[in-house]
Amino acid sequence: MFSSCLSIGAILAVTAIQAVLAIPKISAVGSKFFLEDGSQFYIKGVAYQLTEDDPLIDTPQCQLDAKQMQDLGANTVRVYHVDPSGDHTGCMKAFSDAGIYLFVDLDTFTTQMNPSPPSWNQTQLSAFEKVLDEFQQYDNTAGVFVGNEVLTQANVSGGAPYIKAAARDIKAYRDSKGYRKIPVGYSAADVPGLRPMLQDYLACGGNASESVDFFSLNAYEWCGDSSYTISGYSELEANATKYPVPIFFSETGCRTVKPRLFQDQSAILGSQMDDTWSGAIIYEWIEETNDYGLISYGPSVAATATDAVGGFTRSGTPTPILPDYSNLKAQWATLTPTGVMLSDYSASASSLATPACPASTSDGWLIDGNPALPTVGQAGVLNATTTAASQTGSGTGSGTTSTQSPSATKAAANGGKEIAGMALGLAGVMLSFIVSSLGSPFRGNIPSNTSLPFDTTFINDLQSDVAQPITVQNSQNSTTVYENRTGSSSLHLLIPASKSNENLCKTLLSSFVLNYPSPTLINFGEVFTGTNWDNGSHAGKINGVYNFLSNDKKVRDDDLVLIIDGYDVWFQLPPEVLVKRYLNVVRIANERLKQRYGMITRQKPWEGLTKQRVQRFSQTIVFGADKLCWPNAIDSPACSSLPPSSLPPDAYGPMTDKDSEGFKNRPKYLNSGNVIGPVADVRAVYKRAMEKIDQGLGGIGDQFVFAEILGEQELQRESTRRSTQNMFTRWLEWHIQPLGINSLHTTQKSSASIMLDPNQRYEFSIGLDYSSSLFHTMTHSSADIAFTTHNITSHILPIDVLTARPPFPGLWEPTAAATKWYPPFSPTLDIPPQTISNQSQTWSTLPLALNNVSHTVPALLHINGDKSLLQSSWPQIWFQPYGRALLRAYKRTPQPFLWGVKGQQQRIWDRRGGRGGIWTTEANWMGWEEICKGCEDNVFADGKGIWGKEEGDGRVYNYWGKVVIGDEVEEEKKDETEKEKGQ
Repeated sequence: MFSSCLSIGAILAVTAIQAVLAIPKISAVGSKFFLEDGSQFYIKGVAYQLTEDDPLIDTPQCQLDAKQMQDLGANTVRVYHVDPSGDHTGCMKAFSDAGIYLFVDLDTFTTQMNPSPPSWNQTQLSAFEKVLDEFQQYDNTAGVFVGNEVLTQANVSGGAPYIKAAARDIKAYRDSKGYRKIPVGYSAADVPGLRPMLQDYLACGGNASESVDFFSLNAYEWCGDSSYTISGYSELEANATKYPVPIFFSETGCRTVKPRLFQDQSAILGSQMDDTWSGAIIYEWIEETNDYGLISYGPSVAATATDAVGGFTRSGTPTPILPDYSNLKAQWATLTPTGVMLSDYSASASSLATPACPASTSDGWLIDGNPALPTVGQAGVLNATTTAASQTGSGTGSGTTSTQSPSATKAAANGGKEIAGMALGLAGVMLSFIVSSLGSPFRGNIPSNTSLPFDTTFINDLQSDVAQPITVQNSQNSTTVYENRTGSSSLHLLIPASKSNENLCKTLLSSFVLNYPSPTLINFGEVFTGTNWDNGSHAGKINGVYNFLSNDKKVRDDDLVLIIDGYDVWFQLPPEVLVKRYLNVVRIANERLKQRYGMITRQKPWEGLTKQRVQRFSQTIVFGADKLCWPNAIDSPACSSLPPSSLPPDAYGPMTDKDSEGFKNRPKYLNSGNVIGPVADVRAVYKRAMEKIDQGLGGIGDQFVFAEILGEQELQRESTRRSTQNMFTRWLEWHIQPLGINSLHTTQKSSASIMLDPNQRYEFSIGLDYSSSLFHTMTHSSADIAFTTHNITSHILPIDVLTARPPFPGLWEPTAAATKWYPPFSPTLDIPPQTISNQSQTWSTLPLALNNVSHTVPALLHINGDKSLLQSSWPQIWFQPYGRALLRAYKRTPQPFLWGVKGQQQRIWDRRGGRGGIWTTEANWMGWEEICKGCEDNVFADGKGIWGKEEGDGRVYNYWGKVVIGDEVEEEKKDETEKEKGQ
């Protein structure tokens, strides 16, 4: 009987709490959860966070949701943030009545654990204790988390002892207060290079008071119609076998393939995993911008609506989102694992051995064994070889945590999964910051004081020259580190072409008259007899380029290499313009990458223990860009994982990026026809392409192979970025999307169902030429190009073209040395000086191809797609009317000059020399006279006949003095004489 001293309110509160006690309590024994009746408990849960602070104080809403969850078949909710001062009795009773348990995170926005530098202070501990004080009174509290995805990459794993210390201190507080032994655990990010070690570390050491009571994983690996093996669940099961405490999925439910089938539940709650795993929590209950919801409370509304957050109503009658809701319901209805009774399990539970504490590893796990755990207030200082906490005094600041699941297949739109939203007033304040700080993608602006996610003051701006890359092999997070170069390097022009024809000769002529280095023809003279559609020529192209770049007698690692298709590429600007633009594209791209992906601390292996701050990801290689993704599958990483184009989002008007045929889409997909970059970096890409050929992908074509390499790179970059986001950045990114802000921090969505292998390198420093300043790809873009002169106000040439060497060389008039030239000056074949006035010798008066969308004059044109353009557009290219004369002048000019990139650093053309011809990969020289004989009419179109015989028969010598035209006449005469003698 209640004391008469209790108020009516107190009596009602006690009565309500007693009602919550009607549900059997859960305990952790060995590797399993058990109910009070001894039956094993399996989690069928949903993530539940309707509001930013606490969804468990709105009793009517909890009652509506609990009833719907009961229909779904759920028995657990996970809540990420609560207010311990709130009244949770009504909601806890509603869930208890529906047979639903709670796993609750102890942290708040101001008390989350920080991974770097790690800390565990009294402020955090006191806040955690208050949440435990509140929820320990409810029998349907199944467990508490001391952290959620605090560690999201191996190089911050030095924070692991602080997670373990938090579990130790919360368990000690729980026991000192006489509370029941509510399980205390941790929710981990699914980072392959981190997960196995962290999983074992939190349970190792043999001291139960310092170990977690359970371990859980946020994993999104099983997407669509996957399988136990393909998804990687078989590996998760293998790593969890004989684990001494319960393990379950604290988040799952990949949404990159819609609708969600939830087939992974049949593995988790079925015979493949139910002996080891204790179930799963599906992310998430409410539909939000991230598109993970199982229910909604009505249609989306304006992002600024007062009764909604982020454009979604947060209360009301829950309406199932079909077919996702029904698919999950159907899965759970057929999955009723019984497990084992506690009475039959107790003996084997006591014999479970704790795992060995993992040793530190070279790829980033920093904890060596089981060092002493930090005490409260002891801040961490990490180094690259050992990580024990060092005493630096009491910590009072609060940390922010990385809370984004890093799974490669999880859509980045997930945003703040612990929160449903914050006040839009704060969003408004921050929008002014984000908009002002992001800058224009064209200008590559970056705020000097940015700290998202790292301080930019630790890196020098990329210099105008390309720096020597140092790359870590066999790591998906391999990073290019820049070192300043000294000395000169060569520019190499490689053209895969197995035979000659007029289109190859057009390409060669364009390179000659613009003073590019003598090209090397890859696979020239090769005959491919493979069984694929291309007879193996595409695989042969990759192999041939790789072999050339691997020959240190021909190239140096810091040389620059330009590789172009052989039969449909025309140069229109000089090489110094192309190289300067390449360096500028790389500079702007690296500013953008620095802002998006931040910085890391790296040791220089060639300087002992010296450390430096460098960009996490950088760009040195530039491919051409295409408007459509082909021939890769639309849901492959090559198509679905790429960042947006840097062109304005309205570049083609209201239909921008909405044209199914691609003509009004911004280019954002890789085109393999043109690529430029340092030899070492490009060689690494071709090596990876060779590996894919060995996997059987070469028969699809080089376009497929290189597009897949880029897609995988971008997928792992986003995986890494999401795994290192702090909560505020995630929240801001999530909330600006429905407001229509397209920021550099807006994540791309990938529907790629692939596993990223932690032992595979995916980072290759590849980017695209979105603006066509280097390479204009004609597929679906021919209408973007117009040949026009630029001597009018509306079409002013960029400064790099205006200051380039004149388009016409000055070797026109005969001089005393003319008799030594080859070919000698000819008033009928060379351009008379009076026909080209001083004014017309400028770039402004020439008809140059202009991209009217990006307003650039491309350095070269890739005439792919409509092949009729190879004929119709050829007369429009500026040099074609003067082709024969320009080639003659080119062959008479000395070896190309040195061109300084910056300061004393200079880039010199291919040192092998040669004028007006090509090198084969066997180091054989072939002049224009040999390789393009018979193509003159279609290339020059001047009616002057075969090169070298325009003014009559005679011998024609190539650059090295070999007779290439004329000997056949003597041979014919000799044959005729022999015949006459025979008669």
